[in-house]
Amino acid sequence: MNTVGAARLGGRAAAIPRLSASMVVTAPIAGAAAAATASTSLYNYRVLMVRRLAAGGSFDNALVFPGGIEEASDSQDAKQWQQQHTNSHKVCAIRETFEETGLLLTTPPATATQGIVRRQAEAFGALCTQLRVRPLDVRFMGRWITPRAMAQRFDTRFFMYNISDSDEFLQSQLDSGRLQESEVASMDWVSPDAVLRANAQSGVVLFPPQFLILSEIARYKRWQDLLSRYRDNSSEAESAAAAIEPVLCRRSDGHVVALLPGDHAYPAMDNHCLHAPAIRDADLFDDHHATVDPAGIMRRIVMKPASNPGGGFYAARLIAAQARL
Repeated sequence: MNTVGAARLGGRAAAIPRLSASMVVTAPIAGAAAAATASTSLYNYRVLMVRRLAAGGSFDNALVFPGGIEEASDSQDAKQWQQQHTNSHKVCAIRETFEETGLLLTTPPATATQGIVRRQAEAFGALCTQLRVRPLDVRFMGRWITPRAMAQRFDTRFFMYNISDSDEFLQSQLDSGRLQESEVASMDWVSPDAVLRANAQSGVVLFPPQFLILSEIARYKRWQDLLSRYRDNSSEAESAAAAIEPVLCRRSDGHVVALLPGDHAYPAMDNHCLHAPAIRDADLFDDHHATVDPAGIMRRIVMKPASNPGGGFYAARLIAAQARL
């Protein structure tokens, strides 16, 4: 859905989020080594990330996972393939990954792939038909909705695919990425801990979804363990998952706090409005500084705004703990 409308938010118009999808792809070290910077990391995999162009669009200069806006053709292609767990969100994530990086997350083609070029979104299904391929069974990770205070908002499903050591077709593509030069400045296979360290040192711009997803997958040193952590590929699991819609607040010390659902300061919300008084500055500090409800749970990301035209944050840290009595 590409329509942008308005919902009411404290007397102001809040943009209705556009449907989008993003793909988290991992590759084993053996396959990604040629495209990855040498590292002392203990991880046996790397993660595909792209840096957005500074072109006046969303996420300028930020490091993100491949992805983009859902198109009408994605729904048509999903119906055409008629796979049990395929839907328009998954098709969008697979298509955008191909358009932005050249990585084709499909079954091996029946014909040679030399000369494959990116097509317009509406031609992706035709390209797959030409090559006699079907989209891979990617797995749902989560759903994020851009905060209501932002001018551009997205309702984004994140999916994961883990390239295995034995997947010759996908392994053969790792060193031959083709960037979508109108949107992507660079791409790289990175270690999740290295990206988090770079963000902590103000070297890489991240947004809350990418930071939290990297923090989550960084807990797993082996890509095989990610298969177990994100194993449900059903549309039912995707439909049942609660969306994460942060509430952004600026703290008196200049930091920005992204309150996440479950935090004691997170306001009550419905589909259109916030129902809460102004959030107190004291409630935006962690339990070393604030007096909170003894039963209060903290689930938030504290960040330093990046000096970046496209926004984003440095020095992000997750606080997820029970407040002290």
